[in-house]
Amino acid sequence: MQYVADTLNAAFPTLNWQPPQATYLAWIDLRPLGIDDKALQKVLIEQQKVAIMPGYTYGDEGKGFVRLNAGCQRSKLEQGVERLIAGIRTLQ
Repeated sequence: MQYVADTLNAAFPTLNWQPPQATYLAWIDLRPLGIDDKALQKVLIEQQKVAIMPGYTYGDEGKGFVRLNAGCQRSKLEQGVERLIAGIRTLQ
C-alpha cells in the first residue's frame, strides 16, 4: 500500500493519500482533483483496460472515490496504478 500512496501522491500532490493500516482495499479520494466518476470509469475501461470500482457503486458517500484492490501481485498493482494515473491525466 505504501507503493500506492507514494506513486499517487507523487503524481497528484493535492491528493495526500494515506494508506490504510489493515486492509488490501485502497479507498482513494479523488475529489481534490475534480474528476467526474463516470468519465473516469469509462476512460479506465475503454482506454486503459483496467477496472477500478467507482465509489458511487457503494452509495452516495462514495462519490468522488475509487476503490483499488491491492491484494494482487506487485507487478499487477504497479500496472494498475500507472493506468489509473494515466486515466486521471486524460481527464485533467
